[in-house]
Order: sequence, then C-alpha cells, then structure tokens
Amino acid sequence: MTRDEKIIEECLRAAVEGPFFSERAFPSVFGLDRAEVAAILASWPACDDLAKQKYAINSTLNNLLGYPHKKWALWPQYISASPEEVKAVFARWRKAHPWED
Repeated sequence: MTRDEKIIEECLRAAVEGPFFSERAFPSVFGLDRAEVAAILASWPACDDLAKQKYAINSTLNNLLGYPHKKWALWPQYISASPEEVKAVFARWRKAHPWED
C-alpha cells in the first residue's frame, strides 16, 4: 500500500469510526450512509463499485478537511498525516480520478 493509500484508509476509518460526523449528519454530509462508507473501507484499496468508491473517498477527504466538525484536536488519534498532507493527497486523488461530466 502506498503512503497515499494508507492516508486514504486512515481517513475512511476516521470518517466511519471517529467522532467527526454524527449519525444524523453523516448521510446528508456524505451522500452515503455510514455502512456504505464502511464497506468501501473494508475492501480498500480493492473495490467492486469504483464509482461509489470514488464518491466515498472524495466525500471523506473533502469533509474531513472542510466540514466544521470541530474535532481537530482528535485528528492525530485517527490520521497520521497532517491536514496539509491530507489536502495534498486529496489534490493528487482528484487529479488521478477526475469527475466525468
């Protein structure tokens, strides 16, 4: 697993298992429910549904960085990379997996 893949895995785990998103907010914020993102995490980096995987990863990275979760002090307990490093991973991810119109 590459460093970027490991960071994405940590971010998926933080989104699913961490305190960053309430049960109530999760589906609205992600457009997927927690169980769907957990399934992506369980199979990561392999996946049967690449479109859903792409959506889940995009939502996870975007929301960990941009949603007002107010849990920055807990970040290092879940994610070994700094928010700045995750932002760089997100940029590389988006470049490698552009949205189709």
